[in-house]
Amino acid sequence: MPETTVTDSDTYWNGDGGDIWVRNMDRSEAAFVSMTAALMARAAVSRGEHVLDVGCGGGVTSQVLAERAGPDGEVLAVDISAPILRVARQRHDRNANLHFLQADAATADLGEPRFDLIFSRFGVMFFADPLLAFTNLRRALKPTGRMVFLCWRAMKQNSWIAEATGAAVSTLGEEHRPAPPADPFAPGPFALADLERTAGILRGAGFGDVTVEPLDDFMWLGDLEKAVNYLKSMGPIAQAMPKVSADQEQAVDQAMRAALARYLIDGEVRAPSATWIVTATA
Repeated sequence: MPETTVTDSDTYWNGDGGDIWVRNMDRSEAAFVSMTAALMARAAVSRGEHVLDVGCGGGVTSQVLAERAGPDGEVLAVDISAPILRVARQRHDRNANLHFLQADAATADLGEPRFDLIFSRFGVMFFADPLLAFTNLRRALKPTGRMVFLCWRAMKQNSWIAEATGAAVSTLGEEHRPAPPADPFAPGPFALADLERTAGILRGAGFGDVTVEPLDDFMWLGDLEKAVNYLKSMGPIAQAMPKVSADQEQAVDQAMRAALARYLIDGEVRAPSATWIVTATA
């Protein structure tokens, strides 16, 4: 997950943010396996359906959706990040029914209402204007269409993130604590954490049958070393790490390993994840 609030999505995802995600893409995919399976089950893609994958990332979900839609179906996978899409195309640009598009789904012209499903795994929390963005997405749905996406619940409900970040801050000092955003709903991993607000945005955008359900699952983060490196690169403490000395980083590693050790199962960090699965109809 990106480390902080994202104030300019295009600049961030086509710069450092995109490069960071590419470096951590395979670790993220490994961590998301169980949650992805739950989301796919809820999406229930049928043969012949047309699907829009929003914030498609490295294309793993897009590939699965294309396989399930079959040759008579189609998947348009949209992402704002050129460096991320380069990887997606290299790995998955072999299906005739799967197409990748670099665009901001919030404002892009997605054509006539032709999609049976709008799908997103952690791709819809970064909209600068979520009401405008979801209104644009709804316009792309068929009248019989549906939407399903996965987003994070609050950080405090994802204790492993909060605890590991706290351990790093206790080592480095409070001056390195990530500053909370001035707007708690600013674009970022936890922008849609408030259930009532998120449901209200979707209803305001014209969606019906809005349902927001908790998914309590796990992220497999590898051994302690891999888990610590992942959080130092992708977590809330990431912005502080380039500014610290080698000795300080070593101390941070030790503190974060201690914080994450309680989640070890058979030598791997099994971090409890708290997310929402959100569904709606056109």
